[in-house]
Amino acid sequence: MSPLAGLVYAAALLLGAAGVGKALRPGATRIALRSAGLPATVVIARGLGIVEVLIAVAALVVGGAVATALVAVSYLGFAWFARRLDTKTRGSAPCGCFGASSAPVGTLHVVVNLLLAVGVGIAAVDAPGAIWDAAGDTPWAGVPFVGLTLLLTWMLYVALTALPEALAAAKAPAPNAGAAS
Repeated sequence: MSPLAGLVYAAALLLGAAGVGKALRPGATRIALRSAGLPATVVIARGLGIVEVLIAVAALVVGGAVATALVAVSYLGFAWFARRLDTKTRGSAPCGCFGASSAPVGTLHVVVNLLLAVGVGIAAVDAPGAIWDAAGDTPWAGVPFVGLTLLLTWMLYVALTALPEALAAAKAPAPNAGAAS
């Protein structure tokens, strides 16, 4: 099994979750696309989501170098988009990553997406197969492996949603405690 298999599966799960969000609720993605100066229709936003789901399913169900490389390229594209959106809106626009109103885009989005692109890209050299094959190669019927992969997926989700919101709130000026309402 590839030593980076867990990262590949976590990145694919996150990609699939983002794709489902875009396909079901394309509004925020459409707004993010428009804010970045790109074509922005509901069909395009939903189409991006569907492509993300297909890539995620391929990486999880089939695996291999092509599917893993497609996951890496997706995150490279997300990094480019996050940088473009951040530059065009000076960090004031939400990313639209998960299809609903989402966290403000910024440097953290770019960095997380670039790190995922690099890590998954390296994994494409020794790409994992289907997730159940990788889990079957680990102790205790793969339960700890799958659990840790899900934990990593959740941590990446938090890094792209809750963490940027918390950082933005921390930067916001404190309300005047002495002012009357």
